[in-house]
Amino acid sequence: MTLILAKAIIAVILIFAFVQFGVLYGSEPPPEINRIIYEMEAVREKITDLVAVVERVSREPGSGRETIAEIRLIYKKPDKLKLEVKDGREVLINGGRMWIYSPDLEIVETYNLKDDEQRNATLYEMSWGLTSPIKSLLRGTNRSASTLEDGTILVKVAPDQKDARIKEILAWVDPRTWLIKRMVVTRAGLPPVRLRIKEWRVNTGLLDSLFDFKLPKGADLFKPLNGPGEVLH
Repeated sequence: MTLILAKAIIAVILIFAFVQFGVLYGSEPPPEINRIIYEMEAVREKITDLVAVVERVSREPGSGRETIAEIRLIYKKPDKLKLEVKDGREVLINGGRMWIYSPDLEIVETYNLKDDEQRNATLYEMSWGLTSPIKSLLRGTNRSASTLEDGTILVKVAPDQKDARIKEILAWVDPRTWLIKRMVVTRAGLPPVRLRIKEWRVNTGLLDSLFDFKLPKGADLFKPLNGPGEVLH
């Protein structure tokens, strides 16, 4: 065997070993975003109801004071949502009506959601998109994905519109369940909101009666208003 041929064989072996090392130890190509969207969408289409426990960390504009709240999110397809903030407000959406209970003030504000578009937008806003079809959240956006060291997929979404209220969404997705583990939502002119989903329970057979409105004892009910405004963000 000539010296040149021996060097050539060694070079081929080294290249092969390098490629194999890269495949086995993390040099794999980034995940394809459309496939991720498809997988997440397929899982969400099968969800008829869910209960999620969410930890929300936010900062107050101006003072910068950090607040942490634990929120129980309960949802039943297509238009029922209940949010219970621990030691705080409660929100209930059932069809075209929304109620917001403030226990510290002992008042309930009620809002008419005038059409499907407003109702769907409100469901999205109140649930940070956790109950909405993935495709509807991604229209008109730039999006990408990368795989982290622990296997979690990080999805980045940024709207194309310059006047969009949401500037960026980061979502950490579990590829075993295709459910979101964490999110960071950045809105125009506001500090980012960090969310950690501590618990998911899916398709447990929630009853419709869970979303019936009952006026809390001692609370005053205000007549229906036109717009829901910012409630939990």
